[in-house]
Amino acid sequence: MSYCRWSSMNWMCDVYVYEDCGGGWTTHVAGNRRVIQPIPDILACRLMMALHRWSGVYWDKSSRAMVYPMRWRAMIYRACGRVALFWHNHLHMASLRLIPIRPIGLPHDGQSFSDETPTDCADRLESLRALGYKVPQGAIDALRSDVVAD
Repeated sequence: MSYCRWSSMNWMCDVYVYEDCGGGWTTHVAGNRRVIQPIPDILACRLMMALHRWSGVYWDKSSRAMVYPMRWRAMIYRACGRVALFWHNHLHMASLRLIPIRPIGLPHDGQSFSDETPTDCADRLESLRALGYKVPQGAIDALRSDVVAD
């Protein structure tokens, strides 16, 4: 299970963290990052989630199809979905290709670390953040909650 990926934080995350199948928790630190933030991806934004809830759409297992409670909501939902898909494929992903990538220039660029416990991994992420790496708070919180769950 990964706690964060390079694509986290709208592709501005400097670490890739996961629970290793060989045991422990692995952190890979990026050597490069984009110089500016890309155009936000509306497929993953709150607007699309709110639209999904508003539409009332659900998956019917027996018919293996999406069911829309009202026809007009289905039309709006599908149209917005097509706009969001166009945005993702043609604007968001294009901005990722166009934004220059530069070396980060911090001491642990390109390194990988393995920690024995989720607490050690969370501590490492906090130390990397203190050095200037971009680390999502959600990854640290998830690692800390794994300790509580165990």
